[in-house]
Amino acid sequence: MLAAAFAVAGVAPPAGAYTWFTQEALFSSFFPGEATASTTWTPTAQERSAIRETLGYPVPLPTYTWTQAGPADAPRSFALVDEQLGQHEPITFGIKLRADCVIERIEVMVYREAYGDGVRAETFRKQFEGKTAKDALRVGKDIELVSGATVSSRSLATGARRAAALCEVWRAGLGKAE
Repeated sequence: MLAAAFAVAGVAPPAGAYTWFTQEALFSSFFPGEATASTTWTPTAQERSAIRETLGYPVPLPTYTWTQAGPADAPRSFALVDEQLGQHEPITFGIKLRADCVIERIEVMVYREAYGDGVRAETFRKQFEGKTAKDALRVGKDIELVSGATVSSRSLATGARRAAALCEVWRAGLGKAE
């Protein structure tokens, strides 16, 4: 989550990166005029196992930071900033999910490749709306790829499905005694 770290630290992303959203701007766009709260979540071994079962690969990061809009006891939606490797460099994206972990919106925040940023197109990103972790999100079958951005298309599909799976496991764990 390099770009998120850069944004939090107030440092610019590496040269050659195209930045369309800072974390602050993304959350303002996702939750206009709403108060938000962030929670850092470290999945337990059992939660990691559940995520791996859904995705078919281990969860890549030790912790994730969720931002939510709405009251703590009844949030309306969540957002997650994550990264997925593109052709050579990571793509930083933000994803907004409803309280039931259905994908509502995805945005490319930082794109570091020389080409393939067509995944920023609204027509591509809209394909993820209404999808869940139960949807395969296979590029070329469930998701139409962007010509000239095959790897980036796959990367965002992988990241979107991971975010939905993380959300489902995280939400299932909320309310349990700590």
